[in-house]
Amino acid sequence: MKRHVLSWMSALFLLTVVSCRKNEVPPSSPVSETATLRYNMAVGDSRLLQPAPGYPPGKNFNWTVNGEAAGHDAAYRFAAKERGDYRIVFTSGDQRNGVDSVVYQVKVTGKYENGFFMLHEGQYATNNGDMAYYSYDSNKVTQGVYKLENPLKNLGPTTATLQFATIFKGKMYMVVKVGGPMVVTDAYTMKETGRIATLPQDEGHAFLGIDSTRGLLSAADGIYRVSLSAPAIGAKVAGINSSAGDMLLSGNYIFTLTKDDGIVILQASNYSIVKKHAKGTIGFARTNDGAVWAAGDSALVRIDPVTLQITETKLPFKVTNAWAYLSWRSGSITAGKAGNVVYIAARKEAPGIGGMLEYGGTTVYRYIPGTPSSLSAPFITLPAGHYFYGSAVRYNDAKQELVVPTLGAEWGNSNNNRWLIYNANTGALKQTVQYTGYYFPALPVFH
Repeated sequence: MKRHVLSWMSALFLLTVVSCRKNEVPPSSPVSETATLRYNMAVGDSRLLQPAPGYPPGKNFNWTVNGEAAGHDAAYRFAAKERGDYRIVFTSGDQRNGVDSVVYQVKVTGKYENGFFMLHEGQYATNNGDMAYYSYDSNKVTQGVYKLENPLKNLGPTTATLQFATIFKGKMYMVVKVGGPMVVTDAYTMKETGRIATLPQDEGHAFLGIDSTRGLLSAADGIYRVSLSAPAIGAKVAGINSSAGDMLLSGNYIFTLTKDDGIVILQASNYSIVKKHAKGTIGFARTNDGAVWAAGDSALVRIDPVTLQITETKLPFKVTNAWAYLSWRSGSITAGKAGNVVYIAARKEAPGIGGMLEYGGTTVYRYIPGTPSSLSAPFITLPAGHYFYGSAVRYNDAKQELVVPTLGAEWGNSNNNRWLIYNANTGALKQTVQYTGYYFPALPVFH
């Protein structure tokens, strides 16, 4: 069977022009044998695929998309309407002259997939909290994406505070404090898919997904089971009766933070209490070796995820306690999935209603396990006029960066919002995202 021969230079040119992320793919010379090309698109984009330019339409040209017939022309325009993976195949030729083909492996990302979110608390009695979105493609911020995609809905009254959000199995779970709901959206479109209108004690804190049907909600008086199908609040977890905050699932155990008992470790299968450790006020982070990290008093706490053995490393500062009345927020500790390094922000605290109130701070420390000297000096010191707000620091695995939300005043009474983006390996400041308005950026959220 006769086949055309394609030079290496032609093949390289074809691969280059088709793999680029432009609206139009430049034409190339006819292909030979089989080529497989890969590139990305976003929902809403379209691409003209033209491996055989200059040839008239004919019965010997065929296009298929995921196995379905799509056309018989020399070119094909693919419109990316839905997120997913697509296998687009072009064939040309006949039994006498041979068959040439090109396979395009196309990944279509969601509208809010190639970037990250920043949770905004909202301005009390004026504006609801919402999610901002930073696009890696455009390097721009889109404000209020929940409201943008759900114009007839809201995240509770303007007196409530959006304080926590996380992505679990393709869904965004947003928990609103002080009389607000828990709202669920598609994480790629931000279209609302469900909500729990009233939370226990009108004070929900954090959400943790367990599996496809189960989750947990921490609240002002303990931890509650959540059915994900509706969603709906279920029974309270026995043995935890004080305010609860951050939670993390690792293997067979659920690690939780509580006001009265510090770290409480639950069996994931039935939520029974396995172990407690009083020295725990902020958490959690998980490193590549599986270790779970928290902090309390003046110690960094490492928990073995299998044996639950606890080891402590002295920190050069006192860890803050964010349990004052209505002031809970997610803890200022983070780690990347690829390494075993832990990052923790040094915060300040002052007396508040019902407990200590966390605020401000300007330094991030990096702990390299087995190297106590790594804590001898701050890894990052914020530029003058910047102060931590919200969770203070989070690791972005997609970019190996630390994202640090700050405001221009220690107590947060500032409309000068800034996200400082640092190289997580060197501590160098790479970018500053700045905008004005009373948004109160509190928590970066990553896919």
